[in-house]
Amino acid sequence: MTASSGTDPKPNVVVCPTGREWAEMAAAVIGSSVDAVIAGRGACSLMLTGGKTAEGLYNHWFRFSLLPRQGMRYFFGDERCVPPEHRDSNFGLVMRTLFANERPSGACVSRMEADDPDREAAATRYEALLPEQIDILLLGMGTDGHVASLFPYSEALRTTERTVLPVQGPDAGHPRLSITGRVVANAETVFLLATGEDKGRVLAEAMKSPRDVMSLPVRMALNATWLLDEAAAGQIR
Repeated sequence: MTASSGTDPKPNVVVCPTGREWAEMAAAVIGSSVDAVIAGRGACSLMLTGGKTAEGLYNHWFRFSLLPRQGMRYFFGDERCVPPEHRDSNFGLVMRTLFANERPSGACVSRMEADDPDREAAATRYEALLPEQIDILLLGMGTDGHVASLFPYSEALRTTERTVLPVQGPDAGHPRLSITGRVVANAETVFLLATGEDKGRVLAEAMKSPRDVMSLPVRMALNATWLLDEAAAGQIR
């Protein structure tokens, strides 16, 4: 299902079956883009996200060895300020799933060192690691419409010069590092991963006022490819 063209940005919506089959189809769609970049350039930068939806995708990729081992450069879109082995770490999640606790030979994995007490220094170091353009960017979404760790009404959403910033979530949880909208806007290909009716309703709301990024940051991904399950897609039809 592909949204019609218009003056406002519109997503390319791919509807995947609900359940385990979502991970299978999403893995194939994203994997095809990775293969195309590798074939054309010999290398591919893939920016990973966290969350339960991504966890299923990473488990599927690992189980069936679907991603190339050579030429891959892995980055992270955000990270909580916890040690890498912490259960809330996105890096830890990836190491337990996609890489099964072993970094792939022939690939480069660049961790956000968000556990550094000097979060500004950690953000600056990660900015220096990022290429000017990410080939393929994966974004999850919260039920408040946040992507990466860019939460509604965050001052980080106003940033135009920086690419990585220290941020604080809307509650008393862990502080974080996050990419900014500049990285999202510059990425060659963006995939938004969302499943379930609740997230589908958020996306439906996002499409009503596409320019209001401050209230729903997911609107910065309105021109991305949305990989939705049937429950989410049913809310935006």
